[in-house]
Amino acid sequence: MRITQGMIGDNLINIVKRNSEAMLKLQNNISTGKKARLPREDPVGVSNSIVYNRALFELKQWERNIDDGKSRINVADSALASATDILQRMRELAVQGANGPYTKEDRAKIAVEVEELLDELVNIANTKYKGKAVFSGNDTLEDPFRVRRTFSKYAGQEVIDSVDYYGDIGKQNREIARGDILPVNVPGNEVFWAENSMLFSAVDATDYIVNTESVVRINGTEVRLEAGDNIEMIVNRINDAHVPVRASVNRMNGGIIIETSSARDIWVEDIEGSTVMRDLGVISGKTPPVNLSPAARRFGGTVFDMAKRLRDSLYMDDVEDIGSRALGGIDLALGNILKYRAELGARASRLDIVKERIAQDQTSIEEILSRNEDVDVADAITSLKQLEVAYQAALGVSARIIQPTLLDFLR
Repeated sequence: MRITQGMIGDNLINIVKRNSEAMLKLQNNISTGKKARLPREDPVGVSNSIVYNRALFELKQWERNIDDGKSRINVADSALASATDILQRMRELAVQGANGPYTKEDRAKIAVEVEELLDELVNIANTKYKGKAVFSGNDTLEDPFRVRRTFSKYAGQEVIDSVDYYGDIGKQNREIARGDILPVNVPGNEVFWAENSMLFSAVDATDYIVNTESVVRINGTEVRLEAGDNIEMIVNRINDAHVPVRASVNRMNGGIIIETSSARDIWVEDIEGSTVMRDLGVISGKTPPVNLSPAARRFGGTVFDMAKRLRDSLYMDDVEDIGSRALGGIDLALGNILKYRAELGARASRLDIVKERIAQDQTSIEEILSRNEDVDVADAITSLKQLEVAYQAALGVSARIIQPTLLDFLR
């Protein structure tokens, strides 16, 4: 193989060029702190980085969901804590009013305080977070509880006559892990109820037959009915559908009876073109929560109903009712609110645990990501120094080997 002067020069130039490119890459790595500037420089590493960054994005989103959910739960719990204090005070007033030494005038004064506490209880039930109602399900733009007032001859002024719920039963869910959904609210028609609700239809359904396949929704759970189902089959399908109600047939008039299994309102809808609940006299043509048939008999009171009962018994100087039904109603209301406070507390504790785990996962993934894509600065600087020495040596050798040409002498 014949070695020429040109070949030697070209080889030295290639060596210097490769050293220059290696130094440039290391300089870029050191300045950016990353091992690869372009995907083609480390396809496997860049692919892994995408996976790790996606995992970090999910963790951070779940963390934001947890923070928002925890804030909503804290606001709800704070409101229920105030409601608990009010009901405790009402209970104390009921005990006082049930004592014999108090006069009718004394009980009337106690009733005035109960009315004020009832008014504040409604304000608490309409608590808002970031401008949206906390206890209205998913219908958060309006106050869930609306007050109607009337003149009371016992009080000599207007008092609260009824407090009606106009929210819905929707859950505000937050994803706190992949596929793990947690509700961060409680609808007002559950938490501010005191008694189980019962509904007695006035329509005789003894000979009723479902004409076509139908779907009804009861307290958020869909119940499918088949063509040909009679009232007994309808009752059985409701009871087998894991709905928080119990259905039965009223043997007095052949109508249907629906009773909740806990203190909450009854929420019934005909969906997908069904008319079964309307045919049975359970609902009218309106939409929930004001669609229950006016002909049907309803039982079961709210927290506000219990407070009203106490107020009215005090105004009417009914000592026996104050110490029995009125006091018992306040206890029921207090027990239901405490139940939901415990439930919210359990959810808040779970969110704290999940957030702590997410923080640990974030730290671990960030460490893996750093090892995958971050450059070892000390090692890179050492390599750069070695390349600089090699580069200078290559230049020195080039100067010695590449001999001057005739053109150098002619300059």
